[in-house]
Amino acid sequence: MPDRAASTVDQGYALLISALEIDKAAGATLHNYRVYYRGHVQPFLGSRLLPKVHPADVGDWLEKLRAEGRTDDTCRRARIVLGAIFDEAIRRRLAYSNPVRSLRSRRRTRRAEIRDAEERVRIPERDAVRAMLAAAADFDALFLIARARTAAGLQTIDVRRTSAQHPISALRAFRAEHPEAETEAFRPPPWLRPMLATMALAGLRIGEARGLGWHRVRAEHLEVREAVDRYNVREAVKTVAGLRSIPIGPQLAAILANWQAVSGRTDGLVFPSETGTPLGYPNIVNRQIAPLQVALGIVSADGSPRWTAHSFRHFAVSLWIDEGANIKQVAEWAGHESPEFTQRVYGHLFNSGRTDRRAATAGELSVLGDAQPATPTQHENDNEVVSATPVMA
Repeated sequence: MPDRAASTVDQGYALLISALEIDKAAGATLHNYRVYYRGHVQPFLGSRLLPKVHPADVGDWLEKLRAEGRTDDTCRRARIVLGAIFDEAIRRRLAYSNPVRSLRSRRRTRRAEIRDAEERVRIPERDAVRAMLAAAADFDALFLIARARTAAGLQTIDVRRTSAQHPISALRAFRAEHPEAETEAFRPPPWLRPMLATMALAGLRIGEARGLGWHRVRAEHLEVREAVDRYNVREAVKTVAGLRSIPIGPQLAAILANWQAVSGRTDGLVFPSETGTPLGYPNIVNRQIAPLQVALGIVSADGSPRWTAHSFRHFAVSLWIDEGANIKQVAEWAGHESPEFTQRVYGHLFNSGRTDRRAATAGELSVLGDAQPATPTQHENDNEVVSATPVMA
């Protein structure tokens, strides 16, 4: 193909967006493609001719993104967009190979692999989830929070629980006590606990929880069919794998039944706003989940909340794995495209599940029998020997 007849990456991007619009792609999908193309692909490759972009060029582009401070996740998403552009170009005979797919990844260093493995999936502790569910049920209380900006971040200096009967006067008095601090008042809404429980025990994505209807709630399972996107539009889930039924236990069923009785609704959304529309994502994340964690002290070193809304989904998957669900079941309940994806993301949890611990415990008992107390020789600094306790599986 002569250069004068070749299309540019910009033109290929326009064709891709047109195809996605014809296929009625989700608004959030179109938004992400536009954001990542305009911010990370177009400035570097937009004017390049499609047939003139080679795998080495893609590698150089990714190196430039990282050198300018883009995160690995940003580079990955930008790479997906560029790959989709070439896939569409090949379909239209504007290119004959996809340099993104042909690019061979550089072998990663061991330290990078270890770091990725440790940060791949961060799962909340059970005690943390239990504490959040308990505090979210305390919707008659008002939590007053004072934080100060420091070099290490926004640090909490005072948290106080008080009655929610007079929130304005209580916050005014609290601010008078901390004139130099940033103060806020947080009162859990009645829907917060059932929503958190649904995400933490049934593994729903936050968009799926926002789009859940009462006609999809059964005594023993939830049917996932709709989700709400970033524009608060409720429509079918994005993928066929997202269409699923998730088994639930009697406690989550009771939580949802109690919430239905309190809300007085028998149809419509399970977690609606006051006007009956889907709850806004910023309202849930920034005004509910974040201050709830700050009030409980569940924060990182810089004072930011430790867990996101998606962390509750990871927590649910970890529960299923820990209780012995096989990888095919977990993939189906979580709405993953394939068990291979589940293995890639959560495989390390299967390797450290409860079954493994039982096997290890049984092996120890077969060799050592009941646990024996340590002797003074083994612990020279101990003043006494603690009596033995049996090992429990």
